Amino acid sequence: MTLRIQLLCVGLLTLILPWSGYRYVQELESALRGGLEQTLLASAQTVAAALDERSLTESRLAAPRSVDNTLYALPLATSPVLDGFASDWNLPAAAQRPIGDNGRFWVGVQGRALYLYIEIDDQSLVYQPAPTERPYGDRVLLLSGDWLLLQTTAQGPVRAQLTSAPAFAPSGRLDSRVSAFWRETARGYVVEARLPLDAVGDALGTAVIDVDRPSAASTPLTLGDYTVRMDRSWRNEPLALLYRPQALADEAAQFERAGRRLRIVDRDGWVLFDGGAIDPFEQMLERPEAGISALVLGAILRRGDPAYADIENPPGFLDAPALRAAMPSGGVAWYTRGTTTSAIVAAVAPISRADGLAGAVVLEQSSDAILTLTNDALVDLLSFTLLASVLVALGLLSYATYLSMRIRRLARAADTALGPKGEIDPTLPGRGASDEIGDLARSFAALLQRLKEHTLYLTTLKGKLAHELRTPLAVVTTSLDNLEREPHGENLVPYFERLRDGSTRLDGILAAMSEATALEHAIGDTPRERFVLADVVRGSVAGFRDVYADRRFDLTTSDARAEIVGSAELVAQMLDKLVDNAVSFSPPGATVAVGLRETDDTLVVTVANPGPRLPEAMRSSIFDSLVSLRGEGQSRGHLGLGLYVVALIAEFHGARVSADDLPDASGVIFSVEFRRVQ
Repeated sequence: MTLRIQLLCVGLLTLILPWSGYRYVQELESALRGGLEQTLLASAQTVAAALDERSLTESRLAAPRSVDNTLYALPLATSPVLDGFASDWNLPAAAQRPIGDNGRFWVGVQGRALYLYIEIDDQSLVYQPAPTERPYGDRVLLLSGDWLLLQTTAQGPVRAQLTSAPAFAPSGRLDSRVSAFWRETARGYVVEARLPLDAVGDALGTAVIDVDRPSAASTPLTLGDYTVRMDRSWRNEPLALLYRPQALADEAAQFERAGRRLRIVDRDGWVLFDGGAIDPFEQMLERPEAGISALVLGAILRRGDPAYADIENPPGFLDAPALRAAMPSGGVAWYTRGTTTSAIVAAVAPISRADGLAGAVVLEQSSDAILTLTNDALVDLLSFTLLASVLVALGLLSYATYLSMRIRRLARAADTALGPKGEIDPTLPGRGASDEIGDLARSFAALLQRLKEHTLYLTTLKGKLAHELRTPLAVVTTSLDNLEREPHGENLVPYFERLRDGSTRLDGILAAMSEATALEHAIGDTPRERFVLADVVRGSVAGFRDVYADRRFDLTTSDARAEIVGSAELVAQMLDKLVDNAVSFSPPGATVAVGLRETDDTLVVTVANPGPRLPEAMRSSIFDSLVSLRGEGQSRGHLGLGLYVVALIAEFHGARVSADDLPDASGVIFSVEFRRVQ
């Protein structure tokens, strides 16, 4: 886990503060909700008990009715004008009822009159030619005790006529109590009618007789050519008509209170009284827009209550599951209203009679969902703690990022402190800081400085050893020469030969060390000149064939006369070291491949030989001083200075030297890449 994630996790602990505030607001809201629920439920029970003592219309409260067989007439604010337009009805679209597949109607009550608004889709509208002629044309039927026919010869006012099945023909017997208006529309026609409640009774059905001309009219047109179909709004019998009784409205009006909505429903859920308003002045007052904090907290504290608008579906029928379940014994339910922060609590109290449940009282009141959220102080508290937690988390994350950058910069400097040629750079970033990272940087810098001094000591050790051992070796050699001139037995000859061989080997080692040291000092003073690299390679390989007669040399070069800047003698010496290394690791009779290839900008010299692969642990240090890959049996006279000299000469020419295994793993290939002169 990174440092940033660790500090971020620590910063997230500060979220305990807003979480504690959130839990506090939840507990406070629950307490306030509980108090409001008890108060409202007690008020609803009081209303239910008071209504229980009054004589209510038994047929209105006790008759069982379902949504499918009940026609609910919503109250109208004003009496509609019979003109065929619905602009003065103000009824929701959900209150419509179907007539077959192509018709729909609305029904409403105003005063002691029942109003109907009927829409019919009919692209082939047929009127009666004259009052006594056939076809009778399109017409509307109303079934309320008697059959009433609404039929006309042209759009305009219509008088209802009594009719009978099955022809439903105009009878000429008018019912003066019923008024209607017929208006044509782009889709068909509209009929708007008014009936007195006393003439309607407890059931009402609507039907439409659709008369259509044939698609291809015969000549002459006869009555048999017309098609007649009747669509109706009921299945088996007319729909039970239900509306809010005025007597109950007069009795329940005394229980209305400001800021509360009172509904009285029958046992089936139909609304028989609806009075009062939850927000009586809501339309006159401008609500201030909720701030971002209030909206965020409202979303966090939202309890998932159902929508208040779905309590009645269809209009006039209580369809809320929680309220329907609470009707037998009483209870409360909460609802949200729109996208605002308000909520509605509804309390249900049953109206019981000796024969069972007769209905229920539903009392509703508004509550603030944010306090219930309740005041700005709690909103400010939660906002402040939440903002503080976010700032702390961001601060810790930023600080962790800053620390991570310092540590990563120190890590990158430590990774690059050792150069490709073994050079050591002890300067590390952040050494001037006074914190623990600064102490770490200073400790690493001191360690690298000591390592650099030790490396420098090892680098100059071969020169010092060559100088210091030269005199003692000369003394040993001289003493050995004098000792051999003295008389001695034959048994001492092998020992003298071993001494001579050992001194010769020591002299060769000291000579190699002196040569490497001298080469280090001489390279910098070597003059640079342009020369053809291919000529040097060819000449060197020709000499190698004479020196190493037990090896075969395969030379591959291009014919180009490309030049480089440097020293031809040093390049030849470099090739000598590479070939000597190749010969020492390859068996007699093996082929050493020397190549020279060119690109647009470089010349690459390669020396490949069969033999063992490069050890993985020594790949990065193979060109260092005093590093040898030979085994014990191969280490006679070798101090690991040959490839070190190759690296020095390559560096002098600005070339890049590398070593790798052959693709088939049969040996090793060394490459030196020179920059060619353009």
